[in-house]
Amino acid sequence: MARRLIVNADDFGLTAGVSRAILKAHREGILTSTTFMVNFPWAGEMAALLAGAPRLGVGLHLNLTTGAPVLPPDQVPSLVGPDGRFVRDLLRLLRRARPAEAEREWSAQLERFVALVGRLPTHLDTHRYLQAWPPLCRAMLAVARRYGVGAVRVLPPDVFPPGTFPRWSPAGPVLRAVLRRTAAMIRKSGLRAPDRTLAGDFDLPGLLDRLDRAGEGATEIVTHPGEVDDELRALSSLTAQRAVELAALTAPAARETVERLGLQLIHFGDL
Repeated sequence: MARRLIVNADDFGLTAGVSRAILKAHREGILTSTTFMVNFPWAGEMAALLAGAPRLGVGLHLNLTTGAPVLPPDQVPSLVGPDGRFVRDLLRLLRRARPAEAEREWSAQLERFVALVGRLPTHLDTHRYLQAWPPLCRAMLAVARRYGVGAVRVLPPDVFPPGTFPRWSPAGPVLRAVLRRTAAMIRKSGLRAPDRTLAGDFDLPGLLDRLDRAGEGATEIVTHPGEVDDELRALSSLTAQRAVELAALTAPAARETVERLGLQLIHFGDL
């Protein structure tokens, strides 16, 4: 069986610097896919940049934690704070969010994506891995089915590398238990998904290790390249690491390793 590889960059559209870095990683590196955040006022400008990258797979990065909703805030009250913007505190969001409101907002985000890009997304995934939570995973799958999106990201229990969580923390075991449930939901949904997904921060040695671990079938490597600026710092806690990942994705050693291992670079639309 062929070894096929999707290298996806989350957060296209978050800032101009992030979007430029993603396009650079595609043109000069091994990046094959991205997911677009469409709920920002500058989404139209970011969509125009995609015209220069016709071979880049473009999915939808479903968002409930950064910026403002596409729908009027009074239509999704459980998802927003008093200022009408999404709540950045993840635990607070999960305690308050009504899945039906998440599904409506994500449907509106998908419709905006089509209006901006002119086609359906190659796949759906979620900002800050919200699909790990079963009610939100069901909402994502419902949106994909309603609009005919054929593929979604899968987060298996081993998606994050060892050491991501401290040994004393219950977060790791709890997350693995939840991911077993949501990964099974996706596998039973009939939608396409890679055979495995590798996520977490990396530098060049870490990326080369991930490439080496891409087994038979399809593997997705989740990445977050970006240019670091004040705009990014205002919207995301993930900053300096984005520059590290951009350097790794565009390093000659990454391309050489892909070729040496015989990995076929694809995007979600090729599944």
